[in-house]
Amino acid sequence: MAFFLQYAWLIPLLPLLASALITLTPLRRAALASAWLATGLMMGSTVLALGLLAAVAGGWALHDGQLVQLAGHHGEHGAFTFPEPNVVQRFVWAPTGDTALQMGIYIDGAAAAMLAMVTIASTCIHLFSIGYMASHPRQSRFFSFIALFTAAMLLMSMADNLLLFFMAWEIMGLCSYLLIGFLYERPSAARAAVKAFITTRIGDVLLLLGIVYLYAQAGGIGFGNDEGGIFFPPLLERLASETGALGLSHAAGIALLLFGGTVGKSAQFPLHVWLPDAMEGPTPVSALIHAATMVAAGVFLVARTFPIFTADPTALGVVAFIGAFTALFAATIAIAQFDIKRILAYSTLSQLGFMVAALGVGGWVAAMFHLITHAFFKALLFLGSGSIIHAMEQQPAIRQIHHHDEYAAQQTAQDIRNMGGLRTRLPWTFWTYTAGYLALAGIVPFAGFWSKDEILLDAFKHNLAVYLTLSAAAFLTAVYMTRQWWLVFFGEYRGAQPVVFVNPDAPASASDHDHHHDDHQHAHDHGEHWHEDPRMIAPLVILASFALTAGALNLPFDLPFGHWLADVWGQEAAKLDPLVAGLSLLIAIAGIAAGWLSYRHAFTSADDTDPLAARFPALFAVLHAKYRIDELYAATFGRLTRSLAVAWSLIDRQLIDRLIDGMGRFTFGLGKVNFIIDDTLLNDGPDGLASGTQGSGRQARRLQTGKAQDYLIYVFGGLLALAMFWLYVVGR
Repeated sequence: MAFFLQYAWLIPLLPLLASALITLTPLRRAALASAWLATGLMMGSTVLALGLLAAVAGGWALHDGQLVQLAGHHGEHGAFTFPEPNVVQRFVWAPTGDTALQMGIYIDGAAAAMLAMVTIASTCIHLFSIGYMASHPRQSRFFSFIALFTAAMLLMSMADNLLLFFMAWEIMGLCSYLLIGFLYERPSAARAAVKAFITTRIGDVLLLLGIVYLYAQAGGIGFGNDEGGIFFPPLLERLASETGALGLSHAAGIALLLFGGTVGKSAQFPLHVWLPDAMEGPTPVSALIHAATMVAAGVFLVARTFPIFTADPTALGVVAFIGAFTALFAATIAIAQFDIKRILAYSTLSQLGFMVAALGVGGWVAAMFHLITHAFFKALLFLGSGSIIHAMEQQPAIRQIHHHDEYAAQQTAQDIRNMGGLRTRLPWTFWTYTAGYLALAGIVPFAGFWSKDEILLDAFKHNLAVYLTLSAAAFLTAVYMTRQWWLVFFGEYRGAQPVVFVNPDAPASASDHDHHHDDHQHAHDHGEHWHEDPRMIAPLVILASFALTAGALNLPFDLPFGHWLADVWGQEAAKLDPLVAGLSLLIAIAGIAAGWLSYRHAFTSADDTDPLAARFPALFAVLHAKYRIDELYAATFGRLTRSLAVAWSLIDRQLIDRLIDGMGRFTFGLGKVNFIIDDTLLNDGPDGLASGTQGSGRQARRLQTGKAQDYLIYVFGGLLALAMFWLYVVGR
């Protein structure tokens, strides 16, 4: 156990090493070698993370390099506290006046569980990507990016202070930009990458302000319950009692700024708009962002700094409201989407809302539990959707579209209206996807039931409005996932005559293929070729097993292994409430029944009208358009930004440019005058005097011949001149 504790720092280092080797060495030219190097080192990190989790769960810790057994810590009623850390390794990084800023790792139960979850999910995504990205010419670059992405998330999970946390946080922002825009030749992907980068930067600025605010008040930003740590009880009491800006306590102000980072990174309303567009990246990227990295980071930020939030409950009310609203808001949008990945994206928004709301009502264990279970079944669903899309793109009608417009072909392949009957064509994908679907819907005994039930239980106990909102979101989750599952896997295959995606960025020559009346629509079933890549099946099976069993990590029963995660985290365990659990299960079953009844006879052909659209056309149009939030932002912030840009451009051209040009002309004129003065008086004058002196010298040298007869002639001439002057001038 001492090995895993002592060398925990290797967990983020191995994927970082993979990224560096692929990027900086000739290995980048060997696509398959790059893929397996990144995957192999990721597997190594997984082994280390699992060993570390086992050591932490066993109560082992390193103190001054010695392996010791910690006394058990279980949360008590009252103020939230973290247990004593298992590993703290720091080094002096930079001087700060009389003290020095330290960097290092801080590992407790929360960090250990996050490291295990991230490494397992990321390893499965790496394995899946070997098959999914096999034919892509930039495969090596892809694996370099996802390895760096994972390394940043791992470093963030074990950071010992908020500055190192923020550094890793920003590296993830860079990686998300690079991976969302990985297919940068597509204008839509480039726009989505920029949108994600700019939107999340808004939250990042708030987070950075919160870190600065905390440092100004606490004199440090290191994690820990002891003096000098930001969880030190007397410090938290002071922050909660002293008032800052807007009448808020320092604790509330700091917490709200930190939560701003979560709103951006975890795509909570109103900064949610970037996450659905992030689907422009390859499907493994979507799985990585939605399950193992990026969006999980925002929830973990609140969980990691939770004592600050509990010091003054004011901030928790805002957290609960934003989370609950986002959960229901995103669920209503998901029910009206047709892109298989976008449905899952809005599902992620909704589930993140569940986690944030749980933190807002004080359900720290429930939020972290759902964060971990959700990572497994959401990675499974995204990778399963990748397997479906990969198979759909091989069908005759889609291949025909691919000849004219690759992007339109991909988007057409992602439309659930063009699917149907895939359970017999893709059996491995069907069964594993079904496990993810049931986990997300909240059916017992799948993992999602246990973690979501715990969230609903905490909401039921502490905030009835949040409970009712989350219950409505849970019902809609079961509805839209049943809709998706049924339309994809049941009924007749509709892809022979698909609804073709109209690419707004396509050249004019491709516009003739916008509709499904083209020649390629006459492809028949005998041309179909369905194939599940064996390299993609293994990760799906692994993740499906976690979707089924991960709930056992924190069962609400007094069993030998019951409450295991709560015990690892050193927090109070939840007890089973039969009423809330029964209602949760009934809500999920009711949602599944409503989805099945609504869609069991829907879409006999791809261009049929959605039943919801047929009954409520105006409502469906609003939901399908995502409440037109993007258009609202474009009409307000976008227009304001463009107006400011135009105004600044005018100021730049008409004022600043003219001022600078005028100063340039004035300076140029002064330069000319100075040149004339310098050239005429200072250069030509002294130069002429010097030339005259030199000429006089040369003439004088000619008189000095050194011959006596010449000098006698000069004397005779001089006397003759004087005599003539005397006789003719003076004498007269």
